[in-house]
Amino acid sequence: MEISAKELAQLINVSPATVSMVFNNKPGISEATRELVMRTAAQYGYTGKSTQTASSSRVIQLINYKKHGKIAADTPFFSQLTEGITQECYRQNAALHISYFYENMDIPTQLASLKEVDCIGILLLATEMGKEDFKKFKDFHVPIVVLDCYYDELKYDCVLINNIQGAFKATNYLLQCGHQKVGYLRSAIEISNFAERADGYYKALRAHNKSTSHPYVHAISPTAEEGYQDMLAILDTRPELADAYFADNDIIAAAAMKAFRERGYRLPEDISIIGFDDMPLCDMMVPSLSTMRVKKQELGATAIQRLMDRVENNQIECLKMCMATKLIKRESVSVL
Repeated sequence: MEISAKELAQLINVSPATVSMVFNNKPGISEATRELVMRTAAQYGYTGKSTQTASSSRVIQLINYKKHGKIAADTPFFSQLTEGITQECYRQNAALHISYFYENMDIPTQLASLKEVDCIGILLLATEMGKEDFKKFKDFHVPIVVLDCYYDELKYDCVLINNIQGAFKATNYLLQCGHQKVGYLRSAIEISNFAERADGYYKALRAHNKSTSHPYVHAISPTAEEGYQDMLAILDTRPELADAYFADNDIIAAAAMKAFRERGYRLPEDISIIGFDDMPLCDMMVPSLSTMRVKKQELGATAIQRLMDRVENNQIECLKMCMATKLIKRESVSVL
């Protein structure tokens, strides 16, 4: 018999409210606590089904796949994405069951627990997933839509950002502003989104007849503190620097900006930077960060809409659905 949320909370010395917040993907819970709750829940067979309304017969399971948690973390990006998913489920008269899959935990037990959830379809938040990771889900017998990831080999509908277009537009903007040496602050952790953004960056360089072989590409961690330390270490080697940089996301851009300022560089007078995502921190930074806006709520809602289409007819052809980005000009890019 499945234990209750209260019993699970007592086992790990947290409140029942904390358990509820974890299973409903609410912000304000540390990754360590979230992982402890999910690991213990898997161990004792708690699925969180009791958090669903008894009257709902249409349940969508959102699976947040965490390979390492350094990108698919508790950030405003994923909070807004989840909000869009939640609102669209409500509009579709479906309940949302949120599950987590941790690659560093017992995989068979977790997969068995995910299969036990009585749902009509699965939305797989696959930001951190590699191609081989999808094999774990080949035996699931409900429709699956992949969110925030794409590989040519996948036989699923994929809903994601138009990463190539966004990176191209960001890099193109830097070049149009007169910057001759445009570099790339890339993530030291590879995911499909960042690979596509690299394609867009190099595509823009080629469009302007710029060399794609240059020393202005720096790999740093996609987390704030580690990215800052990585950038400091790079600057301390006194590398040749670009006039302007495109960063894989806003967190990387913010970490680099902090390091640049600490080493005496003026922004944007000495170095211009543009990010990707348009997170709330962009407006609070000095200078405010130019970036590519992603409509996170609409992205999540679109994924649910496609999943409902597939629930109605699982024989329809698979689609790759890309949401366009918008250039947001702020103060971090100088015009020469």
